Amino acid sequence: MDPAKRTVVVLSVIVFFVMTGIAMITPAIADYAAFLGADPFLAGLLVGALPAARVILDLPAGALGDRHGNVTMMKYGLAIIVVSSAIAAAAINYPMLLAMRFLEGVGGAFYVTSSLAALARAAPPEKRGRYMGIYVNMLLVGQTFGPVIGGAVTVWSGSLRAPFASYALSAAVSLVLVHTMLDLPDAGGDGRVDWSAAKRLVRDRHFLTVNFGVLSVFLVRGGIITTVLPFLTQMNWGLDLEGSAAMTGILITTMAAASMLTMYPSGLVADRYGRKWSFVSALFLGALVLPFIHGTRDLASAVPVMVLVGLMFGLAGPMASWATDLAPPENMGVAMGVYRTIGDLGFLLGPVMMGALIQTTSVGGEVSQIPFLFGSAWLLVGGLLLLTARDPSGERARARARSAAAMDPPRVL
Repeated sequence: MDPAKRTVVVLSVIVFFVMTGIAMITPAIADYAAFLGADPFLAGLLVGALPAARVILDLPAGALGDRHGNVTMMKYGLAIIVVSSAIAAAAINYPMLLAMRFLEGVGGAFYVTSSLAALARAAPPEKRGRYMGIYVNMLLVGQTFGPVIGGAVTVWSGSLRAPFASYALSAAVSLVLVHTMLDLPDAGGDGRVDWSAAKRLVRDRHFLTVNFGVLSVFLVRGGIITTVLPFLTQMNWGLDLEGSAAMTGILITTMAAASMLTMYPSGLVADRYGRKWSFVSALFLGALVLPFIHGTRDLASAVPVMVLVGLMFGLAGPMASWATDLAPPENMGVAMGVYRTIGDLGFLLGPVMMGALIQTTSVGGEVSQIPFLFGSAWLLVGGLLLLTARDPSGERARARARSAAAMDPPRVL
């Protein structure tokens, strides 16, 4: 097998196990917070604790990966996740759980940034969309099976703690796979954050605009899917905490399964014709569909809506390829750190803002339409801004078309 493709496949298998573990706890986070006495705002803060840590550490993690090697930093990150998730499963109060969620974010920053940097270095530019499509597809497979596994574990054990123990086990499996299957050369960096490179990246209007689109997707995923959806099933559907965790797991699994239908085709189209139209279409579709989630009252009415939401996330999945197109190859570690920082900022802001909106705009003890309209408006703005961003892949596609036209001039009859 081609070495680059082998690296992509191995990284994809590992991210499957990592994301399965993360997805197992996703349906239970807000409910676990409520179990420990938290209100919707504190539940949103708990969801946001993980990306808060990553916002702080994504850039240093990228630099440390450049110095010590991506494999080493992935090992450190996964080891931290194993320990913090095991302790979270035994949390006796909300502050203890919040602290462990923050530590999970520390481990996530080390693992995710180094994994993405290794992937970006391994994938040649002309195949980057497809290779990242493979990686994100495996990520989505984990996200597909994880929630329903987490919900089943919760129901079977009768405890909201069980998914966190399962996450620790999944991270341990991932740690073994990294240790035994990955052997990548060090990038040769000095371990310091190249702040001048980071400043150049954030001053690049096109790079920043693309990353605002990424922030928008993460904001909706963390805010609507991870925070609002569990409270919708509790407050509007009338489910208890365990039932809400199980139902949320089914809905997230439905969404993730639908994402797989558009993920690889989106990467293929993005490689051939440019990144812009796939990703802009994703944000516009999301803006259209999100408000319909509020009108659901049971599984039958929610599944079609979650399928459409999943198709949107699938279209937006390989968006990292657009960011890497705009990043200098010699600063890929820093670029992935900036990319992850901005995305995680969305994953932090979404739960906190949506938790506050639930608490302040609920009507008659039910979640109102306002959080969904807010998310819809954010996606619409993000899509409009993406229309103005430079698309190197699209430029290459147009250059190939012009070259082909020049090589094969029209025939005169």
